[in-house]
Amino acid sequence: MGTLFWKFFIVIWLALLTMGGGMGAAFWLRHNPALNANGAEPQIAVNSAAPYLNAANLIFSKSGVNGLRSFLAEFRHNPALPPLFATDDFGKDLLGREVAPNILAQAKSLAASHSNGVRRIKTGEGQTYLLFALYSENNPSTNPRPLQPDPPPPWLPITLGFFISLIFSGVSAWYFAKPIRQLRSAFAAVAGGDLNTRADRTMGQRHDELADLGKNFDHMVSQIQLSVNVQQRLLHDVSHELRSPLARIQTAIGLAYQQPDKIPLMLERIEKESQRMNDLIGELLAISRLEAGVIGKLEVVDINELITEIVEDARLEADSKNVEIDLNIAGEIFLQGYYDLLSRAVENVLRNAIKYTRSHSKVSVDAKLGVSGHQLHIDITDQGPGVAETELSSIFDPFFRGSHSQKSQSIGLGLTIALKALETHHGKINVSNRVEGGLKVEIILPVT
Repeated sequence: MGTLFWKFFIVIWLALLTMGGGMGAAFWLRHNPALNANGAEPQIAVNSAAPYLNAANLIFSKSGVNGLRSFLAEFRHNPALPPLFATDDFGKDLLGREVAPNILAQAKSLAASHSNGVRRIKTGEGQTYLLFALYSENNPSTNPRPLQPDPPPPWLPITLGFFISLIFSGVSAWYFAKPIRQLRSAFAAVAGGDLNTRADRTMGQRHDELADLGKNFDHMVSQIQLSVNVQQRLLHDVSHELRSPLARIQTAIGLAYQQPDKIPLMLERIEKESQRMNDLIGELLAISRLEAGVIGKLEVVDINELITEIVEDARLEADSKNVEIDLNIAGEIFLQGYYDLLSRAVENVLRNAIKYTRSHSKVSVDAKLGVSGHQLHIDITDQGPGVAETELSSIFDPFFRGSHSQKSQSIGLGLTIALKALETHHGKINVSNRVEGGLKVEIILPVT
């Protein structure tokens, strides 16, 4: 469970706790005897009852237990006098009244400390009584306790708890709603076309799921912005690439009108430029299908058969430059994949190597399994001029042509298509310059 969960939990818990505490306080105030004058616990009168105790002690010394019992009975019927008790060793009162255990314990404690609030009397038969008086609520003069303030009304803690919980709820609602409103505004800005919008910097110092959501939003917008920029650049490059052959076709047509004797040559030129436009459109459609996921049927691919077929087809082009193709395949290799995509990826890399290698040189194609047996490595190396180190990271960009490129013979989409085809297979492609000269392209594919 994340940080946001605990924030919600603590705020809701505090609100409920405050409200429950207010209601509990109201209940306690309503039923607490210490705050209710009619239910005050009785206590032994220590100082104010001394005259009554002296009188009772005197009657006991003159008339014995029966006289004391009569005196207590008269005290009992006079509400203006404090209740007077005489209890034996078992806590029984002479008049048979019930005495609370805490009063008995208090009387014994006072008697042990020889307090004036309790008198210990003893009969001739050895029976001992504790003589004491309680405060009289009907006679304030016998009750020295300070007046207790009136308890607050029950609605006060309830109201207080209500308003505190209301404040908690309001603050928490504002705290959680603020970043959501900011995200909503950011979404609206992006929907309006402002791809420079970022939400993370509006989150402040938050460290919870909403802050993570802001970071994810920023990452999403960055990816969208990157994709839009790539698409805009691709559109610009496509427009440029199509404009060039169209301009040459128009020029050829104009020359054909002006110089009828050159019509066959101009037709050949027009055919060549038309084929170039057709190839470009075909490459663009291939990229579009890859990005749309239209990739054909998954099957078991025989790598030996695939690479051998590609090399045999490429030998005609290689022979025209006196280029030798050296093919090495280590054993039988099979993998799950899309035959046409894999064939196009390897073919584009191989033809690119043949195109840029020197005449009377060699292109090597090596295919083998990695040490673990779970990866296929296809290395294609040439003996051409290579690629400038500063341009290696851009070699797979659409319409990229390095400083050593033969611009008139290259569309600039072959390696882009190869990269996307390999990514469809969860593979990758690496390029590096060889120490002895030329370029090395390494294709890595998972084998399951």
